[in-house]
Amino acid sequence: MRRLLFFLLLLLNTSLFAQIPLSDSATISLVTVAPGTELYSIYGHSALRVRDRAQNLDRCFNYGTFDFDQPGFIVKFMRGKLLYYVNPEPGRAFERGNLADHRSMVEQELNLTFDQRQELYRLLRENVREENKYYKYDFFYDNCATRIRDIVKKPYGDKLTYSSNGSDSKTTMRQLLDPFQRNYPWTDFGIDIILGMPADRIASPEDHMFLPEGMMKVFNQTKTPDGKPLVSSVRNIPDPPPGEVIMPYNRFTKPMFISLLVFALGLFTMRYPKAERWFNGVFYFVLGVAGLIIFFLWFLTDHQATKNNLNIFWALPANLFYFWRNPRAANMLLYQRITGGLAVLVLLLWPFGIQEFPLPALPLVALIAIKGLKTSLKFKV
Repeated sequence: MRRLLFFLLLLLNTSLFAQIPLSDSATISLVTVAPGTELYSIYGHSALRVRDRAQNLDRCFNYGTFDFDQPGFIVKFMRGKLLYYVNPEPGRAFERGNLADHRSMVEQELNLTFDQRQELYRLLRENVREENKYYKYDFFYDNCATRIRDIVKKPYGDKLTYSSNGSDSKTTMRQLLDPFQRNYPWTDFGIDIILGMPADRIASPEDHMFLPEGMMKVFNQTKTPDGKPLVSSVRNIPDPPPGEVIMPYNRFTKPMFISLLVFALGLFTMRYPKAERWFNGVFYFVLGVAGLIIFFLWFLTDHQATKNNLNIFWALPANLFYFWRNPRAANMLLYQRITGGLAVLVLLLWPFGIQEFPLPALPLVALIAIKGLKTSLKFKV
């Protein structure tokens, strides 16, 4: 009986939430959450907040929610098939959760007419319906920020044009990520390895908005079709906001230093066949694992940004079939010539910007090329 009563109350609450229109004093605002320290949070977060004190309503429509308990979570996440959904969580709980994680927020109230607020609220309510709430996440093109970017335009009949002021016309999608990854050099290195040529497309003004901070800046600069600012007021949570936290790092553990160390060690061991065999085993195994990840993300997932990845020319998955073999065997010598030739091709392509290769990979690619050249000059197959 108690369960039935609870269910009826929940159903009643959902029905009221879906049907009651907003009052004249209601507001809708964009809430931009500062980056966190966990990998999934370093790019920040966005939500749309609907507040109506007359109805005791305060909800943050959060498009970045996913269920850890859904079957095959890890596999779906890796393959780009993980379903995200919009969650209308209580506004104060949204605030408290982010403040507990030491993440400040900026709330921008949107300059909407009464009818536009009603329409945007109606669209949000439609989105939270069970048959509409789920979507397949895409890092660049369909995420918690782009969903908000697109839905805010609709009450204007799609006549709202987002401002391009302050958007660098030569910045690529990959380069937009760099400011958020600067405190995490290994993350930056890894992301640059797995992103392919699509990430090097020049970002349009609306592309800048796939990042919450980029959307916040564009909203500040945008005018409505009748010439009014899209943002009517701004509030910092907390106020004043905390200063930027600079993460300490040791330069001797940065990817470039490690790559140069590997390069030097690789050259040194070339003078000692036994040491070189051990070095090659570890070196080509690591390259093979990296290549396998690149191959998987390119061919076996729905991630668009990881397609056409030229890093696979120097990080070959085939290395996993050869790393354990005798480096002086005939097929291994031929294989090193092939890998060396592909590495030379990457070095020749590097200056032309066909794809932005990660700079810490340069010593590794050079080492592969040198090993291939040495094999070609010293041995005949």
